Amino acid sequence: MMQAKIKKGKFKKLCDILGEDLDSPACRQIIDNISNSPPCKVYYDTVKKSVLLCKQNDCVEEVPNGVNKRLLKILDLEEEK
Repeated sequence: MMQAKIKKGKFKKLCDILGEDLDSPACRQIIDNISNSPPCKVYYDTVKKSVLLCKQNDCVEEVPNGVNKRLLKILDLEEEK
Protein backbone atom coordinates (compact mmCIF):
# COMPACT_ATOMS: atom_id res chain seq x y z
CA MET A 1 0.00 0.00 0.00
CA MET A 2 1.09 3.64 -0.57
CA GLN A 3 4.08 2.89 -2.78
CA ALA A 4 4.49 6.48 -3.94
CA LYS A 5 5.88 9.10 -1.62
CA ILE A 6 3.07 11.46 -0.68
CA LYS A 7 2.50 14.33 1.65
CA LYS A 8 -0.40 13.42 3.90
CA GLY A 9 -0.97 17.09 4.69
CA LYS A 10 -2.51 17.73 1.28
CA PHE A 11 -5.09 15.00 1.95
CA LYS A 12 -6.05 16.17 5.45
CA LYS A 13 -8.55 18.73 4.20
CA LEU A 14 -10.11 16.18 1.86
CA CYS A 15 -10.50 13.68 4.71
CA ASP A 16 -11.88 16.41 6.97
CA ILE A 17 -14.50 17.27 4.34
CA LEU A 18 -15.45 13.59 4.21
CA GLY A 19 -15.73 13.50 8.00
CA GLU A 20 -12.95 10.95 8.28
CA ASP A 21 -9.66 10.86 10.15
CA LEU A 22 -6.55 10.89 8.00
CA ASP A 23 -5.66 7.37 9.19
CA SER A 24 -9.15 5.94 8.72
CA PRO A 25 -9.52 3.03 6.27
CA ALA A 26 -11.57 5.22 3.90
CA CYS A 27 -8.95 7.98 3.75
CA ARG A 28 -6.07 5.53 3.49
CA GLN A 29 -7.83 3.98 0.49
CA ILE A 30 -8.34 7.39 -1.12
CA ILE A 31 -4.70 8.33 -0.54
CA ASP A 32 -3.56 4.99 -1.94
CA ASN A 33 -5.78 5.34 -5.01
CA ILE A 34 -4.67 8.88 -5.77
CA SER A 35 -1.03 8.04 -5.14
CA ASN A 36 -0.85 4.81 -7.12
CA SER A 37 -3.42 5.17 -9.90
CA PRO A 38 -2.38 7.53 -12.71
CA PRO A 39 -6.01 8.22 -13.77
CA CYS A 40 -7.00 9.01 -10.16
CA LYS A 41 -3.97 11.29 -9.76
CA VAL A 42 -4.82 13.14 -12.98
CA TYR A 43 -8.45 13.56 -11.89
CA TYR A 44 -7.45 14.77 -8.41
CA ASP A 45 -4.97 17.27 -9.87
CA THR A 46 -7.54 18.51 -12.42
CA VAL A 47 -10.19 19.12 -9.75
CA LYS A 48 -7.63 20.78 -7.48
CA LYS A 49 -6.50 23.11 -10.29
CA SER A 50 -10.11 23.92 -11.20
CA VAL A 51 -10.88 24.93 -7.62
CA LEU A 52 -7.72 27.02 -7.48
CA LEU A 53 -8.61 28.81 -10.72
CA CYS A 54 -12.08 29.61 -9.41
CA LYS A 55 -10.66 30.98 -6.18
CA GLN A 56 -8.07 33.06 -8.03
CA ASN A 57 -10.62 34.46 -10.45
CA ASP A 58 -13.30 35.10 -7.86
CA CYS A 59 -15.86 32.99 -9.68
CA VAL A 60 -19.25 34.40 -8.86
CA GLU A 61 -21.19 31.66 -10.63
CA GLU A 62 -23.81 30.17 -8.37
CA VAL A 63 -25.32 26.74 -8.64
CA PRO A 64 -29.08 26.96 -9.23
CA ASN A 65 -30.98 26.30 -5.99
CA GLY A 66 -32.60 23.11 -7.28
CA VAL A 67 -29.26 21.65 -8.35
CA ASN A 68 -27.68 22.65 -5.05
CA LYS A 69 -30.46 20.96 -3.04
CA ARG A 70 -30.25 17.75 -5.09
CA LEU A 71 -26.48 17.63 -4.72
CA LEU A 72 -26.65 18.16 -0.97
CA LYS A 73 -29.29 15.41 -0.72
CA ILE A 74 -27.17 12.96 -2.75
CA LEU A 75 -24.13 13.74 -0.60
CA ASP A 76 -26.27 13.48 2.55
CA LEU A 77 -25.22 16.98 3.65
CA GLU A 78 -27.15 19.87 5.13
CA GLU A 79 -27.39 23.29 3.53
CA GLU A 80 -25.39 26.02 5.28
CA LYS A 81 -27.55 28.67 6.88
